[in-house]
Amino acid sequence: MTEGSFPRGQGDIQAAVVALVARLAPVVPVPRQPDLARKIAEVIASRPSTMGDDMFLRQSIIRGGVATPDHVIDGLAAWVTVLLDLDNLQRDRSRALDLAAQLPDEALDRLVRARSKSRNGCILAVPHIGSIELFGAHLKDRGVDLGFVYTIGRRPTPVEQWIYRGRRATLATPIAFGRRNTGAEITKVLASNGVVIMVVDVYPSDRYKGIHVKTFDNEFNYPPGPARYARSGTLVLPGFASRRQADGFSMNIIEPIAYPESLPMRSAARDFTQSLATHIGGFLADQPSAYWLWHPIPNDPFRAVAQRQRPDLLPLASATPADDEAVAVAVEAANSAWTASGIA
Repeated sequence: MTEGSFPRGQGDIQAAVVALVARLAPVVPVPRQPDLARKIAEVIASRPSTMGDDMFLRQSIIRGGVATPDHVIDGLAAWVTVLLDLDNLQRDRSRALDLAAQLPDEALDRLVRARSKSRNGCILAVPHIGSIELFGAHLKDRGVDLGFVYTIGRRPTPVEQWIYRGRRATLATPIAFGRRNTGAEITKVLASNGVVIMVVDVYPSDRYKGIHVKTFDNEFNYPPGPARYARSGTLVLPGFASRRQADGFSMNIIEPIAYPESLPMRSAARDFTQSLATHIGGFLADQPSAYWLWHPIPNDPFRAVAQRQRPDLLPLASATPADDEAVAVAVEAANSAWTASGIA
């Protein structure tokens, strides 16, 4: 069952958006859903909120300037499109995947060759851009033994449970981040010459130390996992999915990153992760409008960059006090007023 209520606390914009998406996704044709996503994003951005402030900071740093209101709406619309994909997948997987999905033959060939050469499976390292779940579902349907690492609370909320159902509908093996068995579950997929999708552009841990890299001319914290697995013979391939549009979306996978085995372990991990960050940063810079992560990040690197090197952004982000409750109420008002025929 995908229907259900999404009770929200004070100022919980995400729960209000998920309730709206869950009502409209089944009745709005898939090609028209990106337009719906932008309309929802415009409602969110019409009032000041912490969600909008965080998206403003991240879009500004990725773009190397000052994000415009349209840039913020682009990022929020990319996030809402991902939510629409999750609802489509869990309700009717064939409907969700019935769109143009361009994966170059040479990209799939790279993954096939890497799996044939690897001593311990492959990691597909991706950023928070585009339709990652659709990417995974299409790889799974192409015969790839696939797992994916995801974050979820230890006591999942109704919204988290709904997101999880959408991710499970990719038919890849879900692996929860930060659990005692996370490493064992990743190893299980890799040991069968499988592929594990890891989202790597931020490290969602406030307990463990990551690897510091340089990207966007600033210091960011990347997860240590890809380098650790690369040292054991796993091949790590950077990849990305584009933002879904009315006519579909595209995917790409590039060559594996070489692990510098001649270097001492810590130096090798740092050098390897810096190479990965360079590729991931390039993907983000090429598709900033597809970047959708507004969510709180432990030790938020974007806010740290703004504090250290872009203090001009901070007063712009908080020029008007955020009122998340007002935004959530506005989204709920749209949920009450909008009909499928009237918006798409």
